[in-house]
Amino acid sequence: MSHDAVALLADAPDRRALIAALAAAGPDLRVRLVADGAVVELRDGDDRVVASLQAAQRLALSSEAERLLSDGIADDLPAQPYWVEARGAELPDADTAGVVGRFVRDLAGRLGGEVWEPDSALVRGAPFLEGTTDHPAVTALTERAAVVVQDRPLVPMSPWIVDAMARHGRRGLRLQVVTPSTSRLTHALHSVLRSAAARWVVQTPEGSYYDGFSGVPLRWDGREAFTVDGDARAGGPPEAFRADDADRGHQLHVDLNVEHPADNGLVLGASVELLAERLGGAPPAVWGTAEPFAQEWRRAVFTRTARNRAPGQTWAAFSGPAEGLREDGVRPFAGTVRVSRTAFGVREAITFAVGFAEGEEPDLSALPPLVGELTERDVLRTMTVRRSGGRADLTYAPHWAGLPLPVGMAVGQEAVAAIGTGRALGAPVRPLPFGPPMTPAFWYQVGTGVEDDSWVRFRELMAHLHPDGGDAGAGDGSGPREGRGAPADSPGGGVGGVPADGTAPSP
Repeated sequence: MSHDAVALLADAPDRRALIAALAAAGPDLRVRLVADGAVVELRDGDDRVVASLQAAQRLALSSEAERLLSDGIADDLPAQPYWVEARGAELPDADTAGVVGRFVRDLAGRLGGEVWEPDSALVRGAPFLEGTTDHPAVTALTERAAVVVQDRPLVPMSPWIVDAMARHGRRGLRLQVVTPSTSRLTHALHSVLRSAAARWVVQTPEGSYYDGFSGVPLRWDGREAFTVDGDARAGGPPEAFRADDADRGHQLHVDLNVEHPADNGLVLGASVELLAERLGGAPPAVWGTAEPFAQEWRRAVFTRTARNRAPGQTWAAFSGPAEGLREDGVRPFAGTVRVSRTAFGVREAITFAVGFAEGEEPDLSALPPLVGELTERDVLRTMTVRRSGGRADLTYAPHWAGLPLPVGMAVGQEAVAAIGTGRALGAPVRPLPFGPPMTPAFWYQVGTGVEDDSWVRFRELMAHLHPDGGDAGAGDGSGPREGRGAPADSPGGGVGGVPADGTAPSP
């Protein structure tokens, strides 16, 4: 079980400040450097990992700290403060919360800054949520799963979690993240945990557990970790799974797959920018391979990162301007992008979400021109658009928000050629063509995302286009999916498109 703390610093921590802070954390603890010095472990006399400390990273924007921690926490700090995060293990006979708290407070006192220490909301005492492993993020390992426990109000896709997925995903283990029912997930972590290779485990105030997406009751199993509790399932979801007022907004979700010829001059990210500008009102502000996002959005830098990791995959996430920095017409948006090599070139599998408050409506008239622009650029493979209930700020609480409903889908020129232009034109949903008449791409608008029968029409459309049972987005995360609506797993055995082949970053 985690005891997390963050120091936001005005100045970069030097060796002297770090040594003093480590001594303040626990003078009797031994120091061990791991991950090429990027992580410092504090171990006790029994060689147990008591706490782990990440190397400092400089944020591109102080608003990232406010997004992930609390409003106003960076008001008195420079525009680009340093973020140092510490995690304490759950050891019943050790004050690990005190260890990490003393460390971050000593750093902030020496270098100037702010300290963030969240109040605990988890019910402690469960033996399977206590202990430590050889990984800073992982509380428990079973034959089938790696269990990460996060006791904080907003749980991000942290470097700890990315590294745990990379290490244990190679062994075929599922990722399970345990949070209290009062926690929310960022869009990046939410998109990963929706994978069939992951699970969001939520603890109720009474100490029972349920799936954060479906509300299905869960129980602990020594082999599987958390699994469906068949005995409790008949009683239905717990009270904590019911939606609250904050969930009454809605979101527009786009799954876009584009493909480029492999070329030394290729610069990635243009389709990400197109989605952001057309649907969110501005280009992305920040991006990264983990949260907090430490880099300003620059296509050239993103491309260089992907090129350096080739032929392995690159997974990254991005978000729009923070609330206080948004101009008129700019909406909250976030997304992920997975870059991979294919037999024909380079593919970008993009997920994009834009949020709307209760009473606001998305401008669906922006979708056909978007398809037209992607067709003109000769990159469109597939695109699906859905609407779902949820928070306008694109964080996700473990509440029922209703089923996502399809708005429409686009099929690129190559896919239309494979289906047959005549068959594509004769679909039960009338298509809107783009591109040359002989080699068109099509946009099929199923509805507005509120009609109860929209999934029926969507399935009829898919059955017509692919009578053999395939779908236009098979294997690339773009097509509709049963159950969780999970994005496709990466071929390398990762979770939710995050590679498990060593290309994921270490903390």
